[in-house]
Amino acid sequence: MIQAIGGIGNVAMNPAPTTTSTSGGGGFSSLLGHALQSVNQSVTQAEQQGIGLASGSATNIATVMTSATKADLSVELAVQVRNRVISAYNQIMNMQI
Repeated sequence: MIQAIGGIGNVAMNPAPTTTSTSGGGGFSSLLGHALQSVNQSVTQAEQQGIGLASGSATNIATVMTSATKADLSVELAVQVRNRVISAYNQIMNMQI
């Protein structure tokens, strides 16, 4: 069985809060945590629907394929965001003081 990964599912559907606060305990980390939970839910849902299709309980293949594609795009987005964050971190660390 494939283990679910922590994810970034509905980042586009759940926009960031419009208010900014300097004392808002963990704004970025909570946003990132919610995004990763959303990806995880998307992947889990796609996996469950795939299992249902394989076992014969799901009859609508279009829904299963849409869910699998959504999960794939969510994971790909999470990986690209991670790559950009690492690249930015590396650039900052290479700056001379």
